[in-house]
Amino acid sequence: MEDTKNADRIIRRRDLTSLSEWRATQVGMWAWLMQRFSAILIVILISLHLVYPYMVGLQAIMAFLVFLHAALGLRVIFLDLGANTALHKTLFYVMIALAFVLFVIVLKYRILYF
Repeated sequence: MEDTKNADRIIRRRDLTSLSEWRATQVGMWAWLMQRFSAILIVILISLHLVYPYMVGLQAIMAFLVFLHAALGLRVIFLDLGANTALHKTLFYVMIALAFVLFVIVLKYRILYF
């Protein structure tokens, strides 16, 4: 009886040094990780922006991260509203491309004054 309790508690951990483990990661997990890391970086860059308000590179990186975070958030909203789960990969790539295109438009026309 005790052996079955211990067998249920087995936790599978990812081998962080194995490339095959990372390649097996699904697109939804990459999107989740990118959104979480972009949120953390946005908070850090906002803090740096308060100290160094006129650093153009800092503003550009922050703008790109905001576009990326927003685009991945839209992806989640589309999936929550009932988009087909077979579209996970397509939505991921479309939203990444959308963030990049918006960032290039902002840079080209200097909408954000950097």
